[in-house]
Amino acid sequence: MNKMRFDVSCVKEELKKKGVVFTVRGYLLEGIDYRFVYVDGVGLCWRELVGEIRGKNDLVEFVGRSGFSNVDGWWLKIVGFCGGKKWLYRVMVYRNG
Repeated sequence: MNKMRFDVSCVKEELKKKGVVFTVRGYLLEGIDYRFVYVDGVGLCWRELVGEIRGKNDLVEFVGRSGFSNVDGWWLKIVGFCGGKKWLYRVMVYRNG
């Protein structure tokens, strides 16, 4: 089982509270083998690739489900974690546990 980490607590809390979160990663994962992930403290989740993020304006429509209160704060965390290309994923709780 693939595991997914959330090192920013507000993102993991959003997933726990609302059952879905948008998160940006510095890697591209495609294919069915990467869809189910286990998140510690949350349970089994379903991960879907939304697309590549080229700048903070690409995030505006997703910030309400990111765990962050604004795009600027989210973008600062993203560039701190991801130096190159950036990929947006939607993560949904499949089964708590």
